[in-house]
Amino acid sequence: MLLLAASFALGTLAFHQLAELPQGYWLLPGAAIAALCWFVLRSRVLLALVTGFCWSHAYALLTVPPPVPGQLPTMRLVLSGQVVSLIERKDRLARFVFAASTIEGLGDTIEGDWRIRLSWQDAPDLHPGDAWRFAVRARAAHGYASPGAWDYEGWLYWQGIRYSGYVSADGPAQALDRSPCCFLQRWRDAISVVIDRSPVSAFSRGVVRAISIGDTSGLDGDVRTLFRATGTSHLMAISGLHIGLIASLGLVGFSGLWRCLPTLCGHIPARVVGAGAGLLLAFGYALMAGMGLPTQRALIMLSLLALGLLLRREGNSLNALAVAALAVLFWHPPSIIAAGFWLSFGAVLIILAALRHATGRPWWMQALVVQLALGVALLPVLMFFDLPVSVVSPLVNLVLVPLFGFVVVPAGLAIALVAGISADAASWLLAQLAVLLDAIHDVLAWIVAQPMPGLPALQGSLFASLAIALAAVLLLSPPGVPLRGIALPLLAVLWLPRQPDVTEQDFHLYLLDVGQGLSTVILTRHHTLIFDSGPEFSSGFSAAQAVVVPFLMTHGRQRIDRLVLSHGDKDHAGGVAQLLSTLDVVRVVSGEPRRVGHGALSCIAGERWQWDGVHFEFLHPDAEHVFSGNDASCVLRVSNAAGSVLLTGDIEQRVERQLIDNPGLSSDIVVAPHHGSRSSSAETFVAATQPRYVLYSAGWANRYGFPATEVQARWSAAGAQAINTATSGTISFVFSDRDGLSVPGLHRRVHRRFWWHDSGSAEAPLAVSSGD
Repeated sequence: MLLLAASFALGTLAFHQLAELPQGYWLLPGAAIAALCWFVLRSRVLLALVTGFCWSHAYALLTVPPPVPGQLPTMRLVLSGQVVSLIERKDRLARFVFAASTIEGLGDTIEGDWRIRLSWQDAPDLHPGDAWRFAVRARAAHGYASPGAWDYEGWLYWQGIRYSGYVSADGPAQALDRSPCCFLQRWRDAISVVIDRSPVSAFSRGVVRAISIGDTSGLDGDVRTLFRATGTSHLMAISGLHIGLIASLGLVGFSGLWRCLPTLCGHIPARVVGAGAGLLLAFGYALMAGMGLPTQRALIMLSLLALGLLLRREGNSLNALAVAALAVLFWHPPSIIAAGFWLSFGAVLIILAALRHATGRPWWMQALVVQLALGVALLPVLMFFDLPVSVVSPLVNLVLVPLFGFVVVPAGLAIALVAGISADAASWLLAQLAVLLDAIHDVLAWIVAQPMPGLPALQGSLFASLAIALAAVLLLSPPGVPLRGIALPLLAVLWLPRQPDVTEQDFHLYLLDVGQGLSTVILTRHHTLIFDSGPEFSSGFSAAQAVVVPFLMTHGRQRIDRLVLSHGDKDHAGGVAQLLSTLDVVRVVSGEPRRVGHGALSCIAGERWQWDGVHFEFLHPDAEHVFSGNDASCVLRVSNAAGSVLLTGDIEQRVERQLIDNPGLSSDIVVAPHHGSRSSSAETFVAATQPRYVLYSAGWANRYGFPATEVQARWSAAGAQAINTATSGTISFVFSDRDGLSVPGLHRRVHRRFWWHDSGSAEAPLAVSSGD
């Protein structure tokens, strides 16, 4: 069974690597191959492999979110429908999922069923089930396509959501009669309102909302960073751990009570009653958490294990785990690409193996063995999915997992249940729990503040992943297995310095996909330069944390030798505080040092330096310049024997005219000034730079219309090949001293998945002369 489950999973995984969704008729050849495997080859393993691929294909075809007929890159629509999710509230902004049944604005009124993720500034008091007719600006959901970045498009797609947008303030907004729906979401919303009104710390409210109703929107960026740094983020996501702990409490508690009834216990074993009660408790908890996909996976896995007890079946635990994995993948094949799937099943497998080694030892020693085993054996999964790795995680989890499992989570559930009866009683209970939660927060903050031996950035290191995986297998294997003694020495790879992936004299250029903003990374053999950190939004979300930091982690870079903030606009200098708190930043420079703060120095024309055989030079601004805003932008040229790149920030034509006589202006690659605005890229400047490539950093279907049509025409007429992050994702080049300038690497095309929308057109109807 284990081999069959692995084959089915491999087929499922193979399908989800496809760049395009095959048409339905391709299922016929798949069925023929499956028949060949069964009737001719007589191979159940190959049959499972083909079945996993074909079932994933069928599931994908059945669950494609419906498109809006005649859709455009951006659409002005009038929607009628209802709110079908919890409301995420942040300051004056509300976010929610809207199920639209009627769409107006595309020529005709059309009816259907579309799920759209919307935001609403200064929204009224919204609740799940509310029906509305309002005007929106919508577009296809578009996430960051960059190494290490979260797959936002995939997250929405597998919830049946293809579009995102915002409610327009200049259109109709009419409340309609509420329809009978969304009872579960209304119940959860009522609980969240009671929690939000309780006079306790924001940390306590956010944690209780997360562990009781599965809503993590109350956890701010600082709290999430704290959990990541201590390896405890999993405690905030209702999944196998929480569901299993609640089921275990039900199993132990009801089994004990049943044993007090000897007459009944003689007919039905206590463990059967306990398993049934535990399963019911877990199902109720899953309902309260909203039945999200991770919760569904955990519930399926638990149900099959409990079913074995209810049917009084004794079986191999590995076979039971294999059947559970098959059931989860059959129910939702895309689970195979979720880190939660691998972490959940991997954790159960590791726990079973670790307990086998700790049998007969005191309970505290068993717990220690399990936590240390989980800390080591799950490292390859964390590294593969570019998740944070914490050196203190095993010890912190040794305390917090049982504390949350047996105190915090049951107390959170009690608060949620009492909230439906008495808001005052629920607030009182929350106030008592908040004492413990605030103490946990203070302890975690203290741990993070302590100097401790850090781990190098392991993500993306195939050697480290394989070495740690081998060490984990050897450590968990039975005594007497050959080479078991090398397991501990293999773990030394955690502290070995990572081999640089850039050759001496070479440099790698990455124009990151940060939406409507700019962030460029230059990597030499031993140094890292960031030119702009991307946008930051009023909600506190920043591309620096979502894109720049994960990108650097995938390349094993935890140090920024020079952070250049071209000027102070938020789309270029956002999230700097998050960068400084996460990474070791040696020096910050800017064209507007006072405006950006953080101890920044001025970038001054003529300043030159060399790293690892690569030359850097600022061309603008002068030491005594009087520029501000866009024209104060630092202009940096980076070069080696293979070529050069010109980074221009947001300079406009006034500065371009001053630069055209600079003999160092000519470059192989130019990052277009001001995202391709009409206010920049004058013909004389284009002619002076003479690039082979012009790169645009622009948001997909952005409201400014960047890059402007006439700007694109100027660069094209000069013979420059244009590439836009809006349609290509992160753009990369290698400047090799031996091989010259490489062909461009386009992340959205090379790593495309079929659930990403077609980003072939990124044009918006209007381009302006200046903007963010």
